[in-house]
Order: sequence, then C-alpha cells, then structure tokens
Amino acid sequence: MGHMLFRIVDMAVYVLQVILFIRVILSWLAPTTRNDFTDVVYAITEPMLKPFRMILPIGYSRLDISPVLAYFALNLIRRLAIMLLF
Repeated sequence: MGHMLFRIVDMAVYVLQVILFIRVILSWLAPTTRNDFTDVVYAITEPMLKPFRMILPIGYSRLDISPVLAYFALNLIRRLAIMLLF
C-alpha cells in the first residue's frame, strides 16, 4: 500500500514539475500568447506560484524565481513522501 501511494505522489509531483517547466518555456517564448493550452497551464501553475510570489515579490526586478522555488518545494514533497511511507 505504501509503495503504491508513493508512486501516486511521485507521478503527481513529476507531472506538476513538467507543467511548471512548460510554463517557464511559454513565458520565455510567447509571454503574451493566450489560447486554451496556455490558459490550462497557467491555471494549474498559478496556485503553486502565488505563495512564493507573496514571500518574494518581483517588484522592480524582471526575474521571477517563484518557479524555481516551486520546483524545490515539489522535490521536498517527494522526499517527505519517501520518508513518511518507507
């Protein structure tokens, strides 16, 4: 049971990290493009990024590090799942 639960958490974290990476690429290549795909990607990732933007606001800086922080937080969740389940 623990192994199956870990696989579910691991797969969910992996999918979220891929979607987060897609968002970063979209923001670099087509920051103003709006379509159904980008709307879904932004709708999934914005709740993950918002808490990090509140902690470290962008302000006058043009560098948004919230995706990096979210990526590390997702890795932390994966590690906590390993520690708690095994």
